[in-house]
Amino acid sequence: MTANESQPLLPEPTTKLRDIPRATYIGLVIGALGFVISLSSTTSSTVNGVQTACSYQDYGAMIAAALCLVCAVAGIVQRRKHPYQYPVQQWIVHALAGVLAVLAVVHALRGFAVIGGPC
Repeated sequence: MTANESQPLLPEPTTKLRDIPRATYIGLVIGALGFVISLSSTTSSTVNGVQTACSYQDYGAMIAAALCLVCAVAGIVQRRKHPYQYPVQQWIVHALAGVLAVLAVVHALRGFAVIGGPC
C-alpha cells in the first residue's frame, strides 16, 4: 500500500460562499456592525469658555477591532484544521482575513479618535 492509498484525498477546492469558515462570516458582520454600534466616552475641559483639552474614545470600535482580528485568525485556523468541512480555496480565506485586518485597523483608529471623533 502506498502513502496515497492510506490517506483520504482532500476534496476539490471550491469558490462557493457556503464553504467559507463561519468565523470569517462572523468577523465580517462584526466589522460592519462596528460602524453602527458605538460606546464612546468624551472628556473635555473649558477655561473661560475656551476648550483647552478634549479626549474621545470609542470602546465599541476598539472591541470590534479586536474581534475582527480574532475572527480572521480563527477563520484561517478553521480552514486548515477542517479542510473537509471548509473546502473553499485557501487564498479566499486569506483574502477575507486581510479584509478583516483592514477593518480592525480602521476600527482601532476610530476607537482612539485618529479618524473621526468630536475632538
